[in-house]
Amino acid sequence: MRIRKLPHFLAGLAVLAALVSAQAADRPNVLFLICDDLNTDLGCYGHPQVKSPNIDKLAARGVRFENAYCQYPLCGPSRASFMTGLYPDQTLIQTNGIFLRERLPNVKSMSQMFRDAGYFATRIGKIYHYNVPTHIGTSGHDDPYSWDYTINPRGRDKDDEDLIFTLTPGQFGGTLSWLAAEGTDEEQTDGISAAEAIEQLEKYAKHQTPFYLAVGLFRPHTPYVSPKNYFDLYPTDQITVPTEPEGYLDTIPEPARQSIRRKKDQIDLPNDLAKQAIQAYHASITFADTQLGHILDALDRLK
Repeated sequence: MRIRKLPHFLAGLAVLAALVSAQAADRPNVLFLICDDLNTDLGCYGHPQVKSPNIDKLAARGVRFENAYCQYPLCGPSRASFMTGLYPDQTLIQTNGIFLRERLPNVKSMSQMFRDAGYFATRIGKIYHYNVPTHIGTSGHDDPYSWDYTINPRGRDKDDEDLIFTLTPGQFGGTLSWLAAEGTDEEQTDGISAAEAIEQLEKYAKHQTPFYLAVGLFRPHTPYVSPKNYFDLYPTDQITVPTEPEGYLDTIPEPARQSIRRKKDQIDLPNDLAKQAIQAYHASITFADTQLGHILDALDRLK
């Protein structure tokens, strides 16, 4: 099976005669990959410590944005925006917990447009908003009209919540929290997502199916959970805690200041605790990068 690729953070496979005409066989398919709460702590952006070889390789062969901004600094509005191509002022989604069709019952999402063009659209994991980790294993605030098929993986990271360290007792998603987990990658939700994605790619290749496959990883969103070996890559004695310039809060917009001040327990952390949080975040990045690597390796193998 010959596979064509899109030269961005999207990659493509080739196509299915059962759903579309023969002329469509030259169209690239789409592999849409997204992480949750991933910043620029990546090798391809010059971070001196973070190990992200798979994202780095993808960036080297695609397009790396140097000055990009999301449309809204909150998960639900941002995801609704890029899945519809509309500004948050147009979607009227400016908080989490709102289903897309509550505001825009007739909107066509990106994946719907691919469905209309004869592609088979599959979602694995988090594409629209989920409360993390509460909604892991469910459809969260997904849009069912966007997909032909969905998979909601759930791993031991969800089942081991009682083992997670958190700054806010009983809370894991909206606060600093982490766990150096026992077990293997394959037992974690994102490891399961990677395995499911590979299975779908193999199925599409076998049956010559034109596809739009969206894979949404949960890491590195809090809680920062990954197997212990990823934590071992980042010894805390090699981590430097960044300092906040004097008067920094006065330089950012008022909503951002309010957001920071609401999390008083996460401001001015003891140095040792801050190092642990950074270690856990970077471990989660490398764990997520590894899962993306498995998917991309499968894509290359199926050329």
